[in-house]
Amino acid sequence: MQRDDFRCRVCGRRAADYVDVELHIHHIRLWAQGGLTQDENLITLCHTCHKGLDPHYNPKLFDLISSTRTENNSEQSSEQYWQGVQQYHKAMTKMLSGGISVVNKKSKKRKKAK
Repeated sequence: MQRDDFRCRVCGRRAADYVDVELHIHHIRLWAQGGLTQDENLITLCHTCHKGLDPHYNPKLFDLISSTRTENNSEQSSEQYWQGVQQYHKAMTKMLSGGISVVNKKSKKRKKAK
């Protein structure tokens, strides 16, 4: 709720401004379908917008929360991304090093067979 400024991300209403607004936390990817209870999968909705979701899983809701990320979260995401790229690079280098020797062995066997 704090990330979403205590307002519905669909209609923008806040409980502080309207006495009839009841805020809910909604799992974008449904909990029953394996959606995790993590910030990246949660969105603040008022009771009316929550009740009116049809279908209840709407991936477009992810777009509404991505626009609310703070600069700090972006920096963390960027750092995590580059760490992932480095890990991927190391894994691929290791795999290809082993894979090339396997390919070379197979090529040598084919040449001998000819």
